[in-house]
Amino acid sequence: LVSCAKIPPRKLRGYDWQEIGALCDLDGETLRSARTAIKPALDAIARNTKTAPKRAAIPGRRNTEPQRHERERPQPPAGKAPVSSRHKKLERSEREAAVDRQKTGIKPRAIEEFPQPLFEEAFDHPSFQAALEFQMRRHGDSYWHLHRAVVRDDESLDRSTIRHWLQGSKSPRSVASMEVLARIERRYRLSAGYFKAKLPFQTRSASGHSLDDIGPAERRRLAWHLPDDFNTRRPEEQEEILEWVRRVIISGSTDYRKFQAAALKQRYAIRFPGISYGQSDAANDGYRVQRERQHDGSVQFTDPDLMSGVIDAPPALAMEMADLIRFKTATLTAFGLQRNGVWGEETASQKVEHLGLMLGALAAHPRGPVRGYGVPTQHLTFGLLVFPSVWDWYLQWRERRRGFYTAWEVDMLRISLALTRKDTGWLRQQPHLASRIRPINGLVSQAD
Repeated sequence: LVSCAKIPPRKLRGYDWQEIGALCDLDGETLRSARTAIKPALDAIARNTKTAPKRAAIPGRRNTEPQRHERERPQPPAGKAPVSSRHKKLERSEREAAVDRQKTGIKPRAIEEFPQPLFEEAFDHPSFQAALEFQMRRHGDSYWHLHRAVVRDDESLDRSTIRHWLQGSKSPRSVASMEVLARIERRYRLSAGYFKAKLPFQTRSASGHSLDDIGPAERRRLAWHLPDDFNTRRPEEQEEILEWVRRVIISGSTDYRKFQAAALKQRYAIRFPGISYGQSDAANDGYRVQRERQHDGSVQFTDPDLMSGVIDAPPALAMEMADLIRFKTATLTAFGLQRNGVWGEETASQKVEHLGLMLGALAAHPRGPVRGYGVPTQHLTFGLLVFPSVWDWYLQWRERRRGFYTAWEVDMLRISLALTRKDTGWLRQQPHLASRIRPINGLVSQAD
């Protein structure tokens, strides 16, 4: 800095320590500990650079020769061959290159294709952030040096991206990031897909595929099934992949797509049309009188819609749903009730649909195409949702029906936790629902 009369790298407030560390090939921890001792020296260099006198220009001799026209060129002296302008440019570029090569400071560390680990101990961290940080520390790489080693000059991935990966504020999602991640795996001699398997949000598809001539809706569906190196393949291969995905997956010829098409024909939800906001106590009294008139074994599967279809919720169940929606959507809760979080219009509509599907599965006939549990509609109540056995049956039923679990089941379990949470759960603040619960053979006993 002193020899070149340059000011140290700065930001809006203070020095750019990140730039200084990168130029000196120092990691952030080492530079942070020495920052207090270095800062006075940088201040002195900055003051000296600002106050240093400029070199006076030496005036040349006045040219007494008559001025030539700018188009006229002086003739070379006799006996000397003319020097071409191209040769002069080459000499000038060589001099400039020589000046550039004479840079001060510590030279950056040489890039090794496969660096040797500093220690043999290897630990398989479960998270992407911890695994990347461990492998970089094991091979002595800073994020700056790793960026120089795996990112080409013609690529736009910024070095701060790797820093965000280490901090956990971002994670690779684009196809370009996946390509860089594969190079890091190769550099550290890890198995293919080692880091990719640890990424959060595994249900998200990669972005950045070259599908400019395809609409956004179809592009989102195709992105799930395209390889990460789709953009680097030949156009013929890309067309072949797109044709196969459209024909085999999108059109519905796979087993799962066939299941989805068949499942759409097997409707089993409980519908809550026009949720009313009346008094639940009146519904309690009417339901209690109706229940006392019935015998435990007198209810039969008389509704043909339960074999496969959507039915309207009985009045008592509809009133319970109305109380729940009012509790979660009202600006202020009723006196004496506590709440954690508010549902918007879209969220409330989604929860009504999800809970309706669960109750519909419980009510569907066990010998019908849906193969539900066969709970009579008169016995359906939100009080059943406090029993773990009910949730266990529903989750197993979903797995048998689909063959695997999805984010749907995770969301349903979140609903269960929210409804039964201490102090703020809606079910915990509705003790009167216990009077509506009836024993269900194999699911809820009288002791429960």
